[in-house]
Amino acid sequence: MADQGNTDAPLEFAEPEPNGKPARAGGEGESGELIAGGACDPLNLQEETAKIDEEAASQAGIPKTQINLIIDLPPGAQVRVTVETPPAPAQSEIEPARIVVENLGTANEPELILRSPGLPDRTVGPAVQEIVGPRQGALERLRARVRRWPYTLETTLFGLGLFIYLITRLTGLVDFPIYFFTDEAIQTVAAADLIRNDLMDEERTFLPTYFKNGPFYNLSASVYLQVLPYLLFGKSVFVTRAVSVLVSLLAAAAVGLTLRDIFQTPYWWAGVLLLSIAPAWFLHSRTAFETVLFTSFYAGFLYFYLLYRCRSPRYLNWAVVLAALAFYSYSPGQLVIGVTALLLLVSDARYHWQNRGQVLRGLGLLAILALPYLRFRLNHPEAPIDHLRLLGSYWVQPLPLRDKIAQYVSEYFYGLSPGYWFIPNERDLARHLMKGYGNLLRASLPFAAIGLALAIKGFRSPANRAVLIALLVAPLGSALVQIGITRTLVFVIPATLLTAIGVSWVLTWLEKRRVPRPALATGLFAVLSVVNFTMLGDALANGSTWYQDYGLGGVQYGARQLFSEVRDYLKTSPQTRMVVSPGWANGSDVVARFFLEDPLPIEMGSIDGHLFQRLSLDENTLFVMIPEEYQLAQESGKFTDIRVEKTLPYPDGKPGFYFVRLRYVENIDEILAREREQRRELLTGVVEIGGEPVRIRYPMLDIGEPQQMFDGDTETVGRTLEANPAVIELTFPQPRRIEQIALIIGSTEAEITAQLFLTPDAKPAEFTQILQGTIDQPRVLLDVSGAPPAWVVRLVVRDLHQEEPAHIHIWEIEFN
Repeated sequence: MADQGNTDAPLEFAEPEPNGKPARAGGEGESGELIAGGACDPLNLQEETAKIDEEAASQAGIPKTQINLIIDLPPGAQVRVTVETPPAPAQSEIEPARIVVENLGTANEPELILRSPGLPDRTVGPAVQEIVGPRQGALERLRARVRRWPYTLETTLFGLGLFIYLITRLTGLVDFPIYFFTDEAIQTVAAADLIRNDLMDEERTFLPTYFKNGPFYNLSASVYLQVLPYLLFGKSVFVTRAVSVLVSLLAAAAVGLTLRDIFQTPYWWAGVLLLSIAPAWFLHSRTAFETVLFTSFYAGFLYFYLLYRCRSPRYLNWAVVLAALAFYSYSPGQLVIGVTALLLLVSDARYHWQNRGQVLRGLGLLAILALPYLRFRLNHPEAPIDHLRLLGSYWVQPLPLRDKIAQYVSEYFYGLSPGYWFIPNERDLARHLMKGYGNLLRASLPFAAIGLALAIKGFRSPANRAVLIALLVAPLGSALVQIGITRTLVFVIPATLLTAIGVSWVLTWLEKRRVPRPALATGLFAVLSVVNFTMLGDALANGSTWYQDYGLGGVQYGARQLFSEVRDYLKTSPQTRMVVSPGWANGSDVVARFFLEDPLPIEMGSIDGHLFQRLSLDENTLFVMIPEEYQLAQESGKFTDIRVEKTLPYPDGKPGFYFVRLRYVENIDEILAREREQRRELLTGVVEIGGEPVRIRYPMLDIGEPQQMFDGDTETVGRTLEANPAVIELTFPQPRRIEQIALIIGSTEAEITAQLFLTPDAKPAEFTQILQGTIDQPRVLLDVSGAPPAWVVRLVVRDLHQEEPAHIHIWEIEFN
């Protein structure tokens, strides 16, 4: 140990590794912490690149050896190091530069002071490369400055990659995607409701775990992330989407750092830009969809888990926290994160046991983070099944188990197929696609295949196993319903990791052919940057006309444009009663609440209501119609003096929204009465009940078919267009004895009458009862025991709380 001011401190010389990095011991430390830098390097790319570095240094005449000075100093001690460089034979006229390094490693003054004859003193950081003499040219001084840059080329490219990622996300953020969807608006609307309701939901639950999106609970972390931005900036399309973009930066960084710290690929920084140009990610990372948050947190979870597995057990808690954030971000991702954790538990069981103390602490943290979910499930035990029903999942349909399993397997493998990911498809909705692109770039397929082959070959490595697990579990949640890009977006994370590994393998091979790594790195960076900005330019210039279906079945364009115009119109004409069509988008009322104040200063409604009954209609009423409604109003013959005050065009130039005033024709009451009588006339058809054909007479339906009221599927419904009561008359092939009639009518109080005829001309046995359905028990029973065998059954269902016209819903009718 050296005394203060003594420069005779003992020096320890450490042999460097071939690539110039200080050597580190392998294996595990006393605490079980993994120290070895290459212990989880599954591809041995580090060894390959080290050989390339050594060969390049030999060719350049650079000595292979390197001396690392390790000096043990007490606080305040100083060291003086002098380095003299003799002149080169060909440059004898250049005076040798003399470098003096003072205050190396002092506790109070850690900077280095460099002195050289003829040069001013310079204070720099601890990494000193070179001081050049006064007679050297500007080019050499520039090179010297570059060499003094404190960051490696790889780190610099990583930082630039993140910068490009943000630029290509934030530029034109409100313009592409061209829609602002209800699933984006609901995040900020729910955050605003939470603040207004004193951090409680509509059920008065304090800090609720989940929020409703329409009829089901599936919003959680995404709402809480919008609370502070809403308080600071209010409701803004840019801010709502920018929150998602900033979270998605975690995914980009996690991919790059996983490649650097775990796989140790020399081109690890490229992972950021490779993820950025995956078309599915390029599009969705510019939205506020919850799937982006899930994917980002999942990428972070995977990175910290691999740090736990390959570096130190202390990273486990971070992995647990990010897994919980992923779990609470997106309901289809819950199965993905759960199965991932289970498979990693089995895959690395021995390592977990060796670090069981840390694992137990991680499980304790997990139990705490699970409490909000347990509270929710206790209050809403049927929520997951209800969600599957609303999504139309085949798992809740009356199908044989083998058929469900077969369909699940088919969907699952489709979600893994290269055809789905790399070839443009028409299965996903237009608003989730970039026209002409696959969900992943086709040009990246060969590199992804190489990376996959290397990962399979190195399956014994825990890092390879983890990435393969992430790849295989990605479609699990989506396959429960149908493979769709939003539900399986997380696939892009392992796919990008494998692609980057494949790229590094190819470039490492080129290095062996004497292609310098800096040239390859800068060339790769340039190519990936150009692709990023080319995709951005294509999206902003052409994305609005990729698909011409701008309505409900297409991209659902117009939220920002329409409600901005509505707001301006109401400022100039506040007395106008404005009725805005909801028929162009899902959840258009939620989108209206995003752009307009609460309570809404408009009515969400359609001209359809005025077609079937006489409603209030005067000069002060202004309708905002979509093209289909405008055409219907013109062709109905029920309106006159139709005046279009303004139109808003679609991006292709065609009219998208009509601002219309109109009035009824003089004989409208006669027209409506005549149509009402026509609609009350029963239609005829045939349905199958108990395996035999039955003739049916029924009122006009606007939803469903008559057979759906007898198919045993409680998710299908027949709804009358306007009849109240609804009359269903059945004629069986032969008389049948009936004891009970069960109906599923929803949460409705209805008067139900059953008339049972032994023959069509006989006097019926009649049974009438008022029955109340509920959300929990929508099935009601009408007792008809004692009636003779019935050849004809006539059911009359009258909703007691609606006047005609009205919709009567009948999900199912059963005869027992």
